[in-house]
Formats: sequence, C-alpha cells, structure tokens
Amino acid sequence: MTNANENKKRFVDLVKTNVHRDGIDGLLWWLDNSDFYIAPASTHFHESYEGGLCEHSLNVYDHLSYLNKIYNANIPDETITICALFHDLCKVGCYSIGEKNVKGPDGTWHKEPFYKWDEANKFGGHGSKSVFIVQSYIKLHFDEATAINCHMGIENGNCNAIMDAYRDNSLAFLLHVADMASTIPAMNEYIGLSGDESE
Repeated sequence: MTNANENKKRFVDLVKTNVHRDGIDGLLWWLDNSDFYIAPASTHFHESYEGGLCEHSLNVYDHLSYLNKIYNANIPDETITICALFHDLCKVGCYSIGEKNVKGPDGTWHKEPFYKWDEANKFGGHGSKSVFIVQSYIKLHFDEATAINCHMGIENGNCNAIMDAYRDNSLAFLLHVADMASTIPAMNEYIGLSGDESE
C-alpha cells in the first residue's frame, strides 16, 4: 500500500497533464471536497483500506496504459486518463465505518472496524452512475462513456448489450480487462505495481 498523499499528488498531476477539457477543474474541485482520496475501493474484495479507491484508480490507469501499448490500440493519453481515473467515481460517498465482532486466536471476541457499503444517492447502475458524475463536469466522447459504463462487465443481466459494446469498442473491453487485472496481486506485480490488495 502506498502513501495516500503521494497517490493524490500523482492522480492530480496525471489529470492536469493529460486532460484538457472544459470543466476539468470543477471535477477536480468536486473530488477534493469528497472522500475520494481516502475512501476504500471496496468493502473487502480489493483495496479495502483507507485511500484504496484512489490507489485502485491509479492501478487501473497503469494497467490500461500497459494494455494500450502491448496491443497497439492507439488510445490517446487523455482518454486513458479519463476512463481509468474516473471509472469508479460512483463509489464516492458510499462507504461508512461500522464495527463487527471478531474471534481472536485465543478464542476471545473483540470488536474491529470495517467498511460497509452505505450509498446515499442510489442510481441503479455502477458504471452509469460514474458516467453521470463525470459528465456533470466534462464532456465525454461516446467511446469513453461506453467504456466507463461497461467497465464492470455483465451487470443487471444485460449480457448481449455488453458483449456488443466490447466487440465494437476496444477501449471498453480494455478498460474492463484493466479493472479486473488491477485487483489481482500477481498481475500488479507483473507490471511493477505493489500487489498489496486485501482479500
């Protein structure tokens, strides 16, 4: 796990260097006034610790950049940055800390904190909510909106629609692969990332 302040600096630097669309300063302001940089990426599946959401987004950026290079996909840096770093904005403001009883090695019970999903503004879709948030600040190209919307793969049973999107839009498929690969420690180690994800 890397330092949250270093992750935030790298995230902001990447956005300011690569993204040149009207409204991007507003989106960075919104992120800065949210829990994005300190939120976990999940409750227990991957990067389920403070700062995990930003770290996961950076890992997806690294994986998508790698895939773009090895497949000669010619995806512009701006598009890679937008899709990778903003694909999970739907998770902003969605985690709270609770307590659970845990049995220790000596057989005694004690309370431990844990992250729980506590979404205030329900949208009905993971990727579609991220698209909505991003487009509240900057204009997405159609292929970018599709990629962010479809990054989870099969969701809500729309298998045919997702597969059609992947066939017609290599960015959408590569973002999905980058997102999945970034949650696997061995894949992170393969491209030089920390591989420190939680179970």
